[in-house]
Amino acid sequence: MPDTVNAILEDLTGQKTLFDREFESPVQNLFSGSGLGYSQLNEVLLLLGYDRIGQPFFQCLLDKTAFYDGGAFSSLETLRHGVDQFRILAALRFGNVRYAFKYLSMLDEDSLNRELSLLEPIEPTRFSQRHDALIPITQIPGDQTYLLGYLVERALKDRVANDPHDLDAINLLALRKAVVATGESNHEAYLASDHMDVYVATSMREQHEYQAVSKIVTEVFSDPSLQELKARWFDPTQASCADRIDKGLAEGLMLKRATCTLYLAQESDTLGKDSELACTLAQGKPVVAYIPEITAENQAQCVDDLIAMIRNGRTDANDRSIVLDQMRVFCPEAAWHDHEVRNWVANPAGMDLDAAKRKLGNQIKAHYDKRARTIKDSHPLGIQVHLETGVANGVLVARSISQCATLIRQILTNTLEFKLSPMESNGGRYLLLKEIITDSIFRVVTGDRFLTNVFWNYYLPK
Repeated sequence: MPDTVNAILEDLTGQKTLFDREFESPVQNLFSGSGLGYSQLNEVLLLLGYDRIGQPFFQCLLDKTAFYDGGAFSSLETLRHGVDQFRILAALRFGNVRYAFKYLSMLDEDSLNRELSLLEPIEPTRFSQRHDALIPITQIPGDQTYLLGYLVERALKDRVANDPHDLDAINLLALRKAVVATGESNHEAYLASDHMDVYVATSMREQHEYQAVSKIVTEVFSDPSLQELKARWFDPTQASCADRIDKGLAEGLMLKRATCTLYLAQESDTLGKDSELACTLAQGKPVVAYIPEITAENQAQCVDDLIAMIRNGRTDANDRSIVLDQMRVFCPEAAWHDHEVRNWVANPAGMDLDAAKRKLGNQIKAHYDKRARTIKDSHPLGIQVHLETGVANGVLVARSISQCATLIRQILTNTLEFKLSPMESNGGRYLLLKEIITDSIFRVVTGDRFLTNVFWNYYLPK
């Protein structure tokens, strides 16, 4: 359907016209001549029943520069572009187009510029010129981070109690003591750090999960674009705190201080990690959820890498038992519904290992694809409200390491790019603001008129 002046101004003001008047012919005549100027736009707004706008706001719609006499929209397309840029601003800052219009449209130039400056890009030099941390983080190797866990200490002590000559357990206890000391030093370094850019949300159960997280985090923050910014991040698998209360408080502080959260979707997710995602969104901060994309090209390698990591920590395990264990993790119902898997469970030695690895790869792909769809498209809590402002925030679902690094850099430098994606649902017109790289919903403006009225009655200043 062709765009109209009335439709564009409804989008600008966030409300329907009070008076049904048609302006296409006179406005098109203006576009054919000198253009639609400041006073003429105000006349159209008044004739439709809307409030007038100030000169600074008109210029903001036109080209975001200081007002000058004679500026005008040369076409319907330039008017649409200016209004859509304003709607992006409105969704980002206020989550409500109607309020944004009423608030911004009559601000003086200085006040409007202050509002606009909040969305201006941040020069990378502000990050690259930061000083190094006084106490640097000492990296604990990925194959040793599991030793920070409480359960592993108990298991090793039980082994020594049962067999005082278990040299492997004795050596691991000694190594754990050194690893914990490093983790405690890192814990203090994180707390003392004068700035914190990223919180890494993880869930740890198995030894190989620690290795996988270490690999992902290293790859993300080794990206040159983040190294240039001297990015600092809190990785809970590199820190140790003996008291669970202090650990919870410290991690809560890191969530408060970090600019954004990197959420790592894993074999299984936990209440703690999901609450960290929710806590970030409730503060109005971005979440980048890394959910690996398994493709035909990398599927076999992903399975082989997983088996190798597990075998590295379980020298007594063979590939067949590892594959069966991982099938239980990624698709537990297969033991009941898949005849082939049932036969492998009953007789592991008779397993066709290549076929089993292909099946496991398919299950891993299905697991992560479903997780991505759930967070990105279907789960209501994939959209959460900034508790102070009422702005509805979504999760940026990244499917590659490079996407993670790019998004984090753009978040830190305030250079994320968006597109408007209007949607009709249940008789209402919803406005979705989607991030361009991942096509993830970043902001939402509801089209439910009753919910809008009730919701903003609790949030907007009276």
